[in-house]
Amino acid sequence: MFKKENVSQINSISLNRLTRYLNNVLRMGRIVQEMYYKFGDAYLERNDKLAKEIINQDDRLDFIEASLNYESVILLSSGNYTGIYLKACFMSSKLVQIFENMGDICEKNAKLIIEILKTPSTVNATNFEDSLELTKENLSLVLSSLSDLINIKAAKLMTDQVKESFFEKAKKSCILNEEVKGLIEAYKSYLYKSKESIKSASLHIEVLNNLANFSDFITNISENIIWALTGELYKCRNNDLELFYFLGEENP
Repeated sequence: MFKKENVSQINSISLNRLTRYLNNVLRMGRIVQEMYYKFGDAYLERNDKLAKEIINQDDRLDFIEASLNYESVILLSSGNYTGIYLKACFMSSKLVQIFENMGDICEKNAKLIIEILKTPSTVNATNFEDSLELTKENLSLVLSSLSDLINIKAAKLMTDQVKESFFEKAKKSCILNEEVKGLIEAYKSYLYKSKESIKSASLHIEVLNNLANFSDFITNISENIIWALTGELYKCRNNDLELFYFLGEENP
């Protein structure tokens, strides 16, 4: 996508700045991915050291967010972007906020892990491992789609075959999200019926609720990628993508 193809559409300086910005947004997503991996290990292994690392890492994410928000304003005000380049710029600005929210969820869950470790608990967190792994798979999937959007040439991105491959990944993201939510509801039902103390059960349920929100944010990433690609807003509905709003794509 972000390789010079049409001089009349975008100049080299603007193109390079946009490409650099988008890669930095992807880098932010990779940091969130790292935080999530640490959360999974901290939760399953009852590791407070990893939990504290996540809390400290959130400060780094906040700094990156501030830097990217400032850069996006400069890009939009001076880049003269059109078509897919303009949509990619808007999309990335939204992704920065999504990644920040996802990082905050990792931080919240890290703090909950520390509280869980202070409370007598018989809950075996490995029972929840399937939902953690499916969420990990989904996050890897959507970050791969974002990387493809940045690295595939614009002319090729607009072909039906390539668009369909993005839709397939986005639909898979919806399916994985539904699977995660189903597992989480089952685990919460188990905790409600368990003989676990109210405090301990409540802490684990809060972790699971946060995980469900994290999973929803992953599908938001897919939805934004599809919007940047097509100009059409799709929403995950159950196991599929449904057209939610159509303004009309620009002429190339």
